[in-house]
Amino acid sequence: MPALLNPRATSLPATESSEEAASLPRFLTRHPLLDGEYRVIGYELGVNERVPLPVLPGATSPSQIRDECLLASVIDEHYRGALCRKLTMLRLESLDSPLLEHLPPESTILAVPPRPASPNLVARCQALARLGFTLSLEESSLSPGIAPLARECGYLRLDVGDSDLMGLCDRLARIQGIKGPRLIAYNVPSEESFAACRKLSFDLYQGDFLTQPGGSPGKDIDGSRLVIMKLLNMVLRHAEYAELEAQFKLDAGLSYKLLRYINSPAVGLRYPIRSINHVLLMLGHDQLYRWLTLLLFAHSGSDGRSQALLRHALVRARFAEALGEESMPAELRGGLFITGILSLLDALLNLPMAQAIAALHLAQPIVDALLRGDGPYGPYLDLVKACERFDQVTIGRLAGELALSAESVNMAHVNALIWQEGLDL
Repeated sequence: MPALLNPRATSLPATESSEEAASLPRFLTRHPLLDGEYRVIGYELGVNERVPLPVLPGATSPSQIRDECLLASVIDEHYRGALCRKLTMLRLESLDSPLLEHLPPESTILAVPPRPASPNLVARCQALARLGFTLSLEESSLSPGIAPLARECGYLRLDVGDSDLMGLCDRLARIQGIKGPRLIAYNVPSEESFAACRKLSFDLYQGDFLTQPGGSPGKDIDGSRLVIMKLLNMVLRHAEYAELEAQFKLDAGLSYKLLRYINSPAVGLRYPIRSINHVLLMLGHDQLYRWLTLLLFAHSGSDGRSQALLRHALVRARFAEALGEESMPAELRGGLFITGILSLLDALLNLPMAQAIAALHLAQPIVDALLRGDGPYGPYLDLVKACERFDQVTIGRLAGELALSAESVNMAHVNALIWQEGLDL
């Protein structure tokens, strides 16, 4: 098991305060990389810059410790097996670690440390490029002497969070002389900003734009989703299977999706199921409810954005559910998964959350978590969200309140990511 997920208790270097270090946990964070069609093509993974980590053999400084623990997490064979078709972006303090040799170069993006382009750094980047690694450079690192290094990089990343359109155009004009690197728009705050960056020919995008409701008024909920919401409410009140079957038969597409799901390799049945009633009996009300919540994102009119939101919601749902496995009573645990899925319903429907869930007769603990971040599910959902925002202060506070160790949070996080990538969506 990688060191990041199973940290060893060790002494810290003399450059760190032992008392401060003991109170700082070691949490992994992630940020998706999306293309212009909302496809998730990879993830940026990071570890808090300030937190001390377990000392690995040969480590001589806190920055080296952080680098090697982050590298250990992606060298893990389970992670690599699940995300072999995705890019992994790593922001390291140094590019000299021997652990780099164990990474798959074809799917790894290494961010060049923000420091002057010394001959040694340029030579190391050239060597990594020859090995097949892709390098990324920050726009803020550009200087007159950086051109040789910039030419070795596959990506140039720009923080667009505080830029208006004219200001961004001016910045792009200033870097036109750098030929080769593709452009990453970082810290994209909204759908409007995403649309503007896409017109300016950025290649990849990072930011909160995917998970935020758009600025334009939301549309009425379409008929297909209304049918699913009606079924969700029927399942919630434990309607008879005959009543549920009759509702499914009114929508041939929905019946087909249910049969395809139950007969998929992931379910692992020995014989195919042909009857809707048989499917309902096999799934039961709880599993049927979980499946229907996924269909809110993946109905017949789904686009690339809906699919990206579904994958994001699935990681949230499984992550939250895993966090509550040891502390949450079994009868409440299923609500964590539903809470995670529905936490992005406002972004999907482009409506305020209260309006997005109004047609669903949800249990009060789920409503409390979605609308106010409280109740039994609220802290778990907030912890999951904090891991997406690189918000280490909130992560540490909530993990402490929930009596969760950094090891258990990191393991749940990575396993949720691996689980989602293994689904056939």
